[in-house]
Amino acid sequence: MKEEILHYIWENQLYDLVTLDGKPVQVLSSGRRNYSDGPDFLLAKVMIDGITWVGSIEIHNCASEWYRHGHERDPLYNAVVLQVVLEADKEVSDSSGRVVPTAEFHLSKDMLTQLSKLQMANLSLRCMPEMMSLEPNQRDVIIHSLLPQRLDRKLAELRARTNDNHLNTIFFYTLVRYLGALKNNDAMEQVARSIRYSYLKKHSDDLTALEAILLGQAGLISDTPRDSYEAELLGEYQFYREKFALTPASSIHFKRLRVRPVSYPTRRLAIAAQIIHHEEELLDAMQGGDTGRLRRVLATPPSEYWRHHYDFGHHSDRPMGGIGEQTIDSLIINAIVPTAYHYAEQRGDNDGMKKALALLDQLPAESNRIIALFKQNGITPESARDTQSLLELYQSYCTPYRCFNCPLATALFQTLRS
Repeated sequence: MKEEILHYIWENQLYDLVTLDGKPVQVLSSGRRNYSDGPDFLLAKVMIDGITWVGSIEIHNCASEWYRHGHERDPLYNAVVLQVVLEADKEVSDSSGRVVPTAEFHLSKDMLTQLSKLQMANLSLRCMPEMMSLEPNQRDVIIHSLLPQRLDRKLAELRARTNDNHLNTIFFYTLVRYLGALKNNDAMEQVARSIRYSYLKKHSDDLTALEAILLGQAGLISDTPRDSYEAELLGEYQFYREKFALTPASSIHFKRLRVRPVSYPTRRLAIAAQIIHHEEELLDAMQGGDTGRLRRVLATPPSEYWRHHYDFGHHSDRPMGGIGEQTIDSLIINAIVPTAYHYAEQRGDNDGMKKALALLDQLPAESNRIIALFKQNGITPESARDTQSLLELYQSYCTPYRCFNCPLATALFQTLRS
């Protein structure tokens, strides 16, 4: 059976039973689908023998596929609390040597028959094509009304991961996170959260100090330097580590497989240092809603060393600049706009809130699998305001099956009243 069907069964709890060693497993939460590297589902919650476990879930046809896919060598799979399969044909272990519990699906024959007839898709819009009967302007107004909700949720998620509620700190966390080139977003944020923003602020005029602190906290500076610049940063980091009683972030796993040299974690942290170095100019442009100035600051190349190296001791024959247009758009969408919006909201500045949202009108529509789904159903976004609103619609209403809470559904039902 295709794994995408097994994913669908797990996500929607379409099984009759899940058992481990013949005993039922209580699934409290299926978790969140993971479309990046690592296990199939994250943050799942299951109860085994009266004990609640929270972690990742990996889905296979047979347990032995764990080894066929090489999961026993990948530390990302050390967080798996349960492997769920159709056939538990082998005991498996992770890279630490821990035996991973393997449970089995129990499915009805009717369910298997019906699922085998379906051309399964991970994505669906259950209200289409009926939703297209709404007037386009009415539909757009409703969809755009979800944007503040998305910004509130993003900020709440960040606040939940920090003890410092200061907007500048949250902006710093978000900025560093979205410099992670997607694959390293979580690792980059972990580095940011290991440093008090005020320490960086004190030395924002010293680019070398900023690089040393960021790269040192990330564990990317070796105790046996590979060249003279790494030796210089090692000395700087040792000084600031003692001065601020810093503890390097532990267990950070940076992904380098299929990551282009220009996007290596070392370079991206050096670019973060450069942006913090120009923080005052950036915040001024943000409050003024000056997109052109924002783009110029964010595009500033890193220090001279990182224009010719992608890692310590690894020279690049081709000079490398700062981040590209797509990453700049991502930073404006995910870091600049939420920060500007909530800064204005806290001051009761309605014009400032509108100005923050207007930044999204100046950015092109994003392109991803969810937006492609809306396009296939006749909704064509023209700007980042459109795509961010559609993403909120899909993630907050479509994915969790909250159709009867969706404002679009309410509008549609109102048109059916006699």
